[in-house]
Amino acid sequence: MMPEVQKHIEYASGYLDLKMYDDAVREADLALAQSPNAPQAIAIKSAALWQANRLTEAEPFVAKLAELNPRDSEIWINLAYIRRRTQSLDAAVDTLQRAFEANPRNALAHYNMACYRAMQHREGEAIEMLRNALCLDPKLKALAKAEPDFTELRLSPAFQELLKGR
Repeated sequence: MMPEVQKHIEYASGYLDLKMYDDAVREADLALAQSPNAPQAIAIKSAALWQANRLTEAEPFVAKLAELNPRDSEIWINLAYIRRRTQSLDAAVDTLQRAFEANPRNALAHYNMACYRAMQHREGEAIEMLRNALCLDPKLKALAKAEPDFTELRLSPAFQELLKGR
């Protein structure tokens, strides 16, 4: 990596740590102007935009990261989260499928799909995805108990049974 690009990435990272999001984006842009596919610069810019709640602006950068790292299920999960808020629930579901392709045993992918299916009123699928998530990571049970996406699902005996106990 060129020293000038590395310098801008380091500055952008420092600004991000300080929650100076506009400055982080500016430095990331300077790095990207010289090296358009620099993953670190793309990651910092997307993180700064996300943390500044500029999700529509962050989406293409998170999408670029996902395409550069197709086997990283966490990036696909993040992209699905953004698309749920900036596009549609269907776009989020389609994107989340890529997380399963990357890692079918990612508990958060199953959890998020349970949320999406619950919001689509697809109770059986939501319960099954939540069951998978809890098998992969039992600590998600506490999160599920308070999850706003499961408001309607809480009336289901299958949901209540799944979350019974500790």
